Amino acid sequence: MGDEVDSDAVLAEAASEGIHCLPVPTPFAVGRINCYLVEDERLTLIDAGPRSDQSLAELEQLAGEAGHRLEDIDLVVATHQHLDHIGLIRTVAERSGAEVAALDLAVNRLAAFGDRVKAENDRAVELMLRHGVSDEVANGLREITTSFLNWGDKVIVTEPLSHGSYLELGNRRLKVLHRPGHSPSDTVFHDEERRMAFGGDHLLSHISSNPLISTPLDGSPGRTRSLIDYNASMAETRKMDLDLMLSGHGDPILDHVALIDRRFAAEKRRLEKIFGIIEQRPRPAHAIAEAIWGNVALTQAYLTLSEVIGHTDILLEQGRIAEREEDGLTIFEVAG
Repeated sequence: MGDEVDSDAVLAEAASEGIHCLPVPTPFAVGRINCYLVEDERLTLIDAGPRSDQSLAELEQLAGEAGHRLEDIDLVVATHQHLDHIGLIRTVAERSGAEVAALDLAVNRLAAFGDRVKAENDRAVELMLRHGVSDEVANGLREITTSFLNWGDKVIVTEPLSHGSYLELGNRRLKVLHRPGHSPSDTVFHDEERRMAFGGDHLLSHISSNPLISTPLDGSPGRTRSLIDYNASMAETRKMDLDLMLSGHGDPILDHVALIDRRFAAEKRRLEKIFGIIEQRPRPAHAIAEAIWGNVALTQAYLTLSEVIGHTDILLEQGRIAEREEDGLTIFEVAG
């Protein structure tokens, strides 16, 4: 199968089978989020978009075009913790009386949204400073991400879902698959009978899903090894019997195996590039990012740092590089 996907045709066929894509605006560069309204015994909304008047108005309009009111929704499902996916869940649930389902491991994090995000932002600043990002950039980025808090909201989960369990909608049952990497709570919902899945941001057709360095879901000290986690998750997803994955952004995915293979190939190339930069001379992660992308924009500092640290995690695991502390910085160098 080629790379070109007739997105409109695929989504029209899905709508004829009771799955309506509701593309809601976000304030982020990734663009609109694809929420999905699933017609079944339980009218189900998968993800809800960021909390804003515009997003709510468009969600209402799109649901209406599909023949439903938000007040009719019986169940809202969160695919993961990012605020462009969860921001309106509480609003929809309060208006409709809907149940809210999400991964059990994410329940506490979703309920404590504001406090946890602020704490995560503080940890992100510490991580950036330790890896060579300037104080000005690190704290400037914290101010930006703190301003985004208004786009999110706490989520009270009433149906916690364990990995491997099934979410029953009526005529559909969705297998719950924890696929951490892009975020610690990424969850894929697999309709095995229909050979399709709702993927959230686990796989995106047009861009790679940034495996962001994150705080563990339980709030414990340390950080996720996001790229290592993501690789393991993609390897499991590659085994799935799928004809279609409906993603949180961009076009539907009709060949997840080919897409995952492209992601792995691109990662291997990036891994060797980063190793080559470290071979030239030891340096911290932010300096590696600058060697790849030049003068990194403030808004991209954490994304690029996550990209580099994800690959150094792999190189450390392979024993090809080592790390040492020098004047408060983590320095990466060739092993031995």
